[in-house]
Amino acid sequence: MDKERTGQLITELRKEKGLTQKQLADALNVTDKAVSKWERGLSFPDISMLEPIAEVLDISIMEILAGEKKSEDETITREEAQQMIKESVELSDEEIRHKKERSRLIIIILVVITLLLISLTLNVISLTK
Repeated sequence: MDKERTGQLITELRKEKGLTQKQLADALNVTDKAVSKWERGLSFPDISMLEPIAEVLDISIMEILAGEKKSEDETITREEAQQMIKESVELSDEEIRHKKERSRLIIIILVVITLLLISLTLNVISLTK
């Protein structure tokens, strides 16, 4: 699976439908920032979003996973479909792990800043006595 190819496909289909990123986001109940990230290949839609995206853009889920439209006579094998789904789940899991790591880092930074402010406050109080 290729996030960039899928993003390009979403962009192409959205524009064919005459939709803005905001309009597509509203139709999918996500933010326009999420759509922007998909289209720029920075993230892949969560697996739960594949069916709604397919419906709005009038494309199959397999085509989204493959990052390209297939003609009527082109088909993919069951193994290819299973592999694409597996890769989609792995990408979603990877993005969730990344968000959790970022949240932990932010919490650590906030704790350090809080401790520094407490220390500074105590020093100022001790100097003024």
